[in-house]
Amino acid sequence: MPDQFLAVAASLIAGIGLGFLGRALLRSRVRLSWSEAVVGGLVGAAGGTLFAGFAGTPHPVLAAGVALAVTVLALLAMERWQARRRLPRSTTRQLMAAGESGSVEFKSSARYNRHSGRRDERVEHAIVRALAGFLNAEGGILLIGVSDDGGVTGIEDDYPLLKAPGRDPFELWLRDLLIKSMGPLATATLHVEFTVVDGHDVCRVSAPPATRPVFVRSAKGQPAALYVRVGNSTRELGIDEALTYCVDRWGRRALKRLTA
Repeated sequence: MPDQFLAVAASLIAGIGLGFLGRALLRSRVRLSWSEAVVGGLVGAAGGTLFAGFAGTPHPVLAAGVALAVTVLALLAMERWQARRRLPRSTTRQLMAAGESGSVEFKSSARYNRHSGRRDERVEHAIVRALAGFLNAEGGILLIGVSDDGGVTGIEDDYPLLKAPGRDPFELWLRDLLIKSMGPLATATLHVEFTVVDGHDVCRVSAPPATRPVFVRSAKGQPAALYVRVGNSTRELGIDEALTYCVDRWGRRALKRLTA
C-alpha cells in the first residue's frame, strides 16, 4: 500500500512538473489554464511510464524526454480543441439575426462586385483579409452570401465566375485563393460548409485562432501584411504594431517569421 501511494504521488508530481514545463516551453502558443496544463502533464507522465514499460529499463533521460514530448503534443491538441470550442456555435440563421461582431463577419459575395456587375479582386482580397484577421485574433466565422445588414444574398452570383458552377468548385477556388494568399499551413485549420437560407447558398467559414502569425501576401508585389480582428472590423497593423502584437501574442519566436 505505501509503495502504491508513493507511485501515485510521484506520478502527480511528475505530471505537475511536466505540465508547467510544457506550458512554459509553448508560451503564448497555448492559452490553457494551469489546471489544464497539469492534465496535459499527467498524460505526458503516463506516456513516459508506458514507454519505460515497453522499453524495459531505458535511460532515465530518454524516458523523461518522451514524457515531455507527449506532454507538449497533448497541450497542443488540447489548445486546438479549446480553440474550436471558443468559436460561436450558433446556426447560420442565428448568426445572421445577431449581426456582425468581434467573431462574426458578413460578406455579400466572394468574387462578384454587386455594383459593377463583374469580378473584382478587391472583393476577393476582402475575404482573405477577414479570415486572416480572425486567425490572428480570437478566431471567428465568416458568412459569405450575407449582406452587412444580415440579409441573405447568396453566392450564386459567384458561380458563373468559377470554372464550373456549384458548391464544390466554389470551395476549391476559395481554398486555392487562401493558400496562395496565406499559405497552406495557415489555411489547414479552416472549416468550410454550406447552408441553404431562403433558397440561397451561404458559405460558412470557421477560423480558429492561429498558433503563429498569419501574413497575407499580395499578388501585386506588395509587402506581406498582418491583419487583426479588432472589435467589429479588421485592421492592418503597421510594422511597429505588428512587431509588438506578434511578440505579445506568440512570443519572440514570431519575429523570425515576421522578419524572414
